[in-house]
Amino acid sequence: MTTPTQQSAHTTQAASHDAVRQSTFARVPGAFKLQFSPSVTLISVPIMVFVGVWFLAAGIGAWIHHTAGTRVAAEDPIYTGASQAALWCLVFMAAYAASHTFPFSMALSYSRRTFMLGVLLAFGLVSLSFGAAFSLAAWVEQLTDGFGIHFYTYDLPYITQGDGGIVAGGALAAIVCLVLMLFGFFWAILYRRAGLFGLWIVILGFAVVGLVATMLIFQNDGWPVIWEWLIEQSALSLTGWLVIPTALLALLNYGVIRRATPA
Repeated sequence: MTTPTQQSAHTTQAASHDAVRQSTFARVPGAFKLQFSPSVTLISVPIMVFVGVWFLAAGIGAWIHHTAGTRVAAEDPIYTGASQAALWCLVFMAAYAASHTFPFSMALSYSRRTFMLGVLLAFGLVSLSFGAAFSLAAWVEQLTDGFGIHFYTYDLPYITQGDGGIVAGGALAAIVCLVLMLFGFFWAILYRRAGLFGLWIVILGFAVVGLVATMLIFQNDGWPVIWEWLIEQSALSLTGWLVIPTALLALLNYGVIRRATPA
């Protein structure tokens, strides 16, 4: 039999848990905005890299076209890997968020859960924006036949010319961006959690695991199978597969940040 005092205690405890839950989610927009302070980290610098690399690659293509005459336009198109530059820039900026905005979030009394939710929302928005920009750039290159010289940076056949076309290519670019940002965030927050020595232990552990996996693949002639599987995939199917590492990295980051120290 429950006494009135016990009922009151249970009610108070439940109300306290509800208040904490409401407080956690109520502060998520603030944690989200914190990732864009200053705006250069996830907005200005990535945009400058995205556009700058695109024009630089197009300029190199125009120079090659001018130097080689009409041969370049008449032969096979030229594809570049310059679109990766913005991705690696965002990896660095994601690590910056872990090393700089995390201490500020603790100083502002954000819980680690609130901070992580804000990070995921911010990274998700940036990734969707990157995917949209990738699709737009690929569409411009398709529309202009590679600026008239068949020189492509974003309209890459394997990504944009399968099922779903440019839209599927943008979806793949977005999920790859999110995976890489969470990957960069992980190493920076791991440093906050384990220190320099612990960070190197984990890096060496990953290196050993990767080396052993590579040796086993070679030993069992697995590379042709892997390569064939990759060739059979489309941008849409790869996007679906990459949801798995995205979820795992999100959970891993939350597990590490729960015991990370801001200083």
